[in-house]
Parts: sequence; C-alpha cells; structure tokens
Amino acid sequence: MEMEGHIIEFIDSGSLRVGYVRKQERSRLQIIDRRGRQSSALSSRVVIVHLRIREDQFSEKAAELLEEVEERRAEIDLELLWESVKAEERDYTSAELAKTYFGETSPTSESAVFRALDSNPLFFKKRGIEFQPRSEMQVGNERVRREREEERERFRGRVSDLLRRALRESEPPTDPEWPTVADRLHSWLRLGGKDEVGEILEDVLGEPRARTAAYDLLVKSGRLDPSEDRFLLINGVNQNFSEDTLEACARLSHYEHDGSRVDRTSLSALAIDDEDTREVDDALTVDEVNGETVVGIHIADVSAFVRMDGPLDREAYRRSATLYLPNISVTMFPERLATDLASLVPEHIRPAFTTEVRFDSENKLLGFEIFQSVVRITDRVSYEDADRSLASGNTTLGRLEKIASKLLETRKERGASVHRRPELKVRVKGDDISIRRIDSNSPTRLIVSEMMILANRLGADHAAAEDIPIIFRTQEPPSKAPPKTDGLPEPLQFERLRKTFKRSRLSLDPGEHSGLGLSAYSQMSSPIRRYADLVTQRQFAAARTDGDLPYDKEELLRILTTVEAAELEIRRLEEASTTYWVLEYLSRVELNRPLEALILNPRGTLELTDYLVRGKATGLENPNPGDYVTVEIESVHPQKPEIRFRPA
Repeated sequence: MEMEGHIIEFIDSGSLRVGYVRKQERSRLQIIDRRGRQSSALSSRVVIVHLRIREDQFSEKAAELLEEVEERRAEIDLELLWESVKAEERDYTSAELAKTYFGETSPTSESAVFRALDSNPLFFKKRGIEFQPRSEMQVGNERVRREREEERERFRGRVSDLLRRALRESEPPTDPEWPTVADRLHSWLRLGGKDEVGEILEDVLGEPRARTAAYDLLVKSGRLDPSEDRFLLINGVNQNFSEDTLEACARLSHYEHDGSRVDRTSLSALAIDDEDTREVDDALTVDEVNGETVVGIHIADVSAFVRMDGPLDREAYRRSATLYLPNISVTMFPERLATDLASLVPEHIRPAFTTEVRFDSENKLLGFEIFQSVVRITDRVSYEDADRSLASGNTTLGRLEKIASKLLETRKERGASVHRRPELKVRVKGDDISIRRIDSNSPTRLIVSEMMILANRLGADHAAAEDIPIIFRTQEPPSKAPPKTDGLPEPLQFERLRKTFKRSRLSLDPGEHSGLGLSAYSQMSSPIRRYADLVTQRQFAAARTDGDLPYDKEELLRILTTVEAAELEIRRLEEASTTYWVLEYLSRVELNRPLEALILNPRGTLELTDYLVRGKATGLENPNPGDYVTVEIESVHPQKPEIRFRPA
C-alpha cells in the first residue's frame, strides 16, 4: 500500500503513535513525529492510514485528526460493542469493529475504536493489532478483580492518611479503623513477613524509617510495652524458639563418655570468661610432658548434641549466631543446650574438640594434634580474677602468658595489626543502666585471645593440608602502608589505622589473613554461638573417622553466604543497641557535667574518653586533632542516634 506523504498511526513499543511518512522504501518507512523527530518502522506495524498531505501541514492536520478521534471515542460504549460480537470468538480488526459499532468505517472511527479498546482491556483482549472478545466468565472475573483493586486503593488511601495523622499528632487516632490498623502494624513488626499496612508505612516514610516509626506509634497507642526491646522488634528478631526446636532440645541427654574419645578429664581445665557469660565455649589445660609444655585448647563439641538438619540445626542455621544486646541476649540455641548441656561448666564431664599444642622451653611451637575429647572443667574464673591470680604468681597462667606473648610477637613480625581498642560493657536491667570500661589488652584477655587464634589457625592449616572443605576467613593486605602513629593517643591511632583496613571475608579457599598475620585462618572456637563453627566441627569429626564429609563445597557456599550476611547484620544491630543505651545513659546521668574528650579531626569530631562515643562539637576554637578538651553535652538523641557537645 502506498503510504508516502500520508499521516499514519502505527504501533511503537506497544502503543499507537501518530506519524508522517516522509519516505517509503518497500516495507520500511521513514517517519517523523509531531515534534519533528525521525524514526523508522515496518509497514506491517501500521494500523491506520489517514489522508495524504504536504509535510508542512502535518502538525496542524494531526492535531485536528486526533481531536476528531477523541470525539468519536467518547461516543463508544465498549460493553455494547462487546455484546454485539461476543458470540463469535475470533480476532477482529479495528475496521471491522468500527463498522459494527458506527455502521461505517473511516480512519478516524477505526482509530477511535482501537484506542478505546487498547486503553480498557475489560471486554477485549489485544492480539497484535487485532482484538478478541473475552468470554462472559473472563469479563466477570476481571470486573471482580477491578472492584477489589479499587477497594484496595481506597483502603491504602485511608490507611495512608490515618498513618500520617498518627505520626503527626501526639495522641493516637480515634478513628474506628485505627484498632485494626494498629493490630496489623503490631503483627507486621513482631512477626515479620508482609502486611499491606506495613508496606503503606514504608511508602509514607521510606523503608529504613518505617519499623522505627511503627514501634513508636504502637508504644504511643499503648499496643506495646516501652520496656520491650526496641531493637529486636524494629529489626524483626524473634527471640522465641519454635515448639519443635524446644521439644528437640528437651529430648537431649547429658553426654555420657563411652570411651570413643580421648580422655582428658584428669587434667585441670580452666575456663576464663566475662562474669556474666553463660555460653562457655572454651577452656585451657597445661601439662608438662618430657620437658615440653602441652597446652590443651578445648572447645565445646556442639556436634555431639545437634543432629545435622534436625530442628535445632535448622533453627541455628536460620539465626546463624547469638545476638548480644545490653539488655538481652538472643541465643543461637535454646538455653538448656547453650548454657548447660554443651557449655563447659565446672565439675561436669563435657565432650570437646581439643587442639593440643606442644611448646619447648623457649615457647617455640613443636607440633599439634586435633581430636575429639572429654574434659572436666575444674575452675571457672572471670578475667579480672584471673588477672589478679596471674599477678599473684599463678604458675599455670604465667606459663600461658609467656607462650601467648611469643605467639603475639610472631604475628606482629608477620605484619599483624595488634591494635585492640578498649571496650564498653553495657548492661541494662529494668531501668538501670551500668557501663564499665574494659581493657582489651589485659594479660588474661591476651592469653585467651591468642589461644583461640592459635586453635583456629592450626585448624585452618590442618584443613588446607588434608584438603578438608571448610569455611576460611581471609583478609587482604592494606592497599597502602599503615601511617605512623607513634606518640598519638589511642583513639587517634585507631582512627588512622582503620582507614587502611580491608574487611575480612569468608571463603572456601585458604588465604592470607593480613590483620592476624596468618597464612590461613578459620573459626571453630565458638560453636555454641556461631553456626559456621559448628559446621567446621562436623567436617573435622567426619574426616577424623574417615567418614563421608557432611558438607560439600556447594553446601558450604550456601552456608557461607547466609552466615556472612547474618554476621554483618548482627554486628550492626549490636553496635546500634550499645550506642543507643550509652546515649540514653548520658542523657540521664551526664547532662550539664564536664566530660573529657579527644579531638579526632579539624572538623570538631570528638570521642568521649570514658564512653567511647563520638559526636560533633560547636564553638571549639581551632580544633587540633590529638588534643584533649573538656566539654558538656549540648544535645543528645539516643534514637537517632546523635550527640553534640559544646566547650565546658
């Protein structure tokens, strides 16, 4: 058909567009649109051919045609048209349908029918450039769907308005619909999953702020007790275990030694931990044999209790790790297993994974062996008590300190970063907040840290040498040389070193861990608290008995992906909760009091010496990094979280 010089309507990206055919070359058309933009199209995409005109008339004539098309379109009753043709289930052209409805056909009537049907698919289904009438059942179903969609949109509009008012006003809404909305918001916040009310709140505020706002709304309206942990609820963490998990835990029995493990119950085993630690993962023994010192690093053997892919295992995998907040702990396993059956509590025989390491009199490592054992903890002490015992001349701790110091020195020579920041121990009980600053470099913390690093390092070396698939932890070297920090205050040292660190990652291949100064590193020292450690235990247990390994590399990769994401989220949540409670404490106790702070940068960022929190200061003259200043709290907002200072 000859189209050159004609106004046409053609399909472009599924829609009908108006154009002018500047040139026709067989089946290909050169087209300009009403704005003068050029394009090309196949003649098979042309639906309607209008009148022939000069190109300079196109814009004016196209506007007139479209106005006429819209007038004809307004006359069309699509249901009446459908009633006229529905009996014959076939495809119709717009020309046929225009003839049926108007009694005549013309380019404008064809265009009017095509556009009406294209914009409202209730009665006809579009098939290319033709239309097929739907069946009565299809039309009925579509009408119901549309009614529900309209009702849903009305509901979303009402709820959106209701939530906006609830957020704006100091008192909860009195609308009859609010109790239902609040109930659904409560369920969405507590149980997770999807709920349209929660989605509407996310649309109103944005996803990052929605759960925090939901918590505040529910507290304001009396649906939530303010004492319930906001961080668990806001982040969708359910601390309760399912009935299946609790029943599986209740069926567990105390371990009974059957002679299949190496018996180390005759050795005095010492567990050193924080006073309030209830999941005791590790203990140490020291024995002198033929002039050598044999250090036993004993890790709770959770694999002796938890069957792979059982209810306990599936729940631990879902949680991936224990979450420690200042006011609550969400354990990876139920309490009976985590703090009793598997925990290395005093005066009970417990199954363990043991790494025995031999040292000579110069503290040089001579060899090691990894095996499953049974141990009996004879003493459990806090770090503070252990430090005092060491200072009083305890020979066992003294020997361990020398070995630990040698191990640390060796790692430093290999480039390890041994900077350890002080820590805050924040505990919340009821309305009472206590904050204690802990020296991470205390002698017995150094001992335990180095022994755990040693066990994890030797486990990684053993797995790599024996080709046992496990999850390794790696860290690439810094991209640039660490800056000189000699003579700088500790926070400033850390601030400058931190910028050179690369994030450690989990991997299925052994690789360098530059931060620890090791050629290979894994983690198997906290199986009560970390799922990946339990997985490694199972791999070692199977390899030791020459049995089939429980996990292949594909399964380990799935686990690695899950636990790495969970680890990052747990760390974020722990840091956020700690910061919140420290700021809450400062808002209650330290307002209008002089506080010592260190200037970290020329922009006036400070770190409080006693509380390790950072904020901006206003009114400082020429802030010099490294200087200590006395400040007062100008404002503090735990929920943001934000704190600002002014000179005292």
